[in-house]
Amino acid sequence: MNVKILKKTEDELHMEFEGESHTLLNLLRTELLEDDRVLLATYDAKFPMMTNPIFRLKTRDVDPVVLLNEVASRIAGMCEEFETQFNEAVE
Repeated sequence: MNVKILKKTEDELHMEFEGESHTLLNLLRTELLEDDRVLLATYDAKFPMMTNPIFRLKTRDVDPVVLLNEVASRIAGMCEEFETQFNEAVE
């Protein structure tokens, strides 16, 4: 996955995701919107094909890069928890 930063300010981040689909971007958007410091989390998807979608994040009282790292860590933790529980279930 290639990510290109298009715009970065103290409360806004625009990123281009090369070759990504709804799977990752929708998860990221959903998790970000759970945080009270997020004013906007969305992405542009061209129908029917997504080519290099643009993700937009606007925050309040937090650097969007810091928040994005927090959310990415939370998602990684959820994946690890699922992997552990799944492996226990299939043993």
